[in-house]
Amino acid sequence: MLSKWLGTKQGQPEEIILSPLSGKVLKLADVPDPVFSTMLREHGIAIEPVAGIVLSPVDGEVVAILPSKHAVVMRSINGVELIIHIGLDTVSMRGEGFHAHVQKGDRVITGQPLIDFSPELVKRKATSAITPIFIINPEVIDWLDIQFPDLAKAGVTPLMRIRLKH
Repeated sequence: MLSKWLGTKQGQPEEIILSPLSGKVLKLADVPDPVFSTMLREHGIAIEPVAGIVLSPVDGEVVAILPSKHAVVMRSINGVELIIHIGLDTVSMRGEGFHAHVQKGDRVITGQPLIDFSPELVKRKATSAITPIFIINPEVIDWLDIQFPDLAKAGVTPLMRIRLKH
């Protein structure tokens, strides 16, 4: 189990969020979409994917998967909620090129396949294949350390270290 509680000296739990995709790591501020680059930039990261498989970055539950299968909402076993939004303006693709391996309510483990997609099709039919990954309940976080390696490997590279509030 790679996503786990790590006891700290203060007794506060920590969680590690692994990269759900392989690819180039970007700051949300560098994403060519104002919603991601301005409103959410402090609580996430983005990946420019080199492969079309999204893996679960945490042990937890699928809270929602959009009908077009271009985004999934996850809740870790520790209560951190995050969205993985494949590409920009991909809702207009209406699910073309996306295949979900999970559905709402499924329990998942770190590294489990969530969604397959065609990065080439996304690049042709949407604005970009850049995939934002961001936390939607920052109120549970006491401290967040976002890592920015040049490249991430899906299911292996740690992207976020989170210290949760008591």
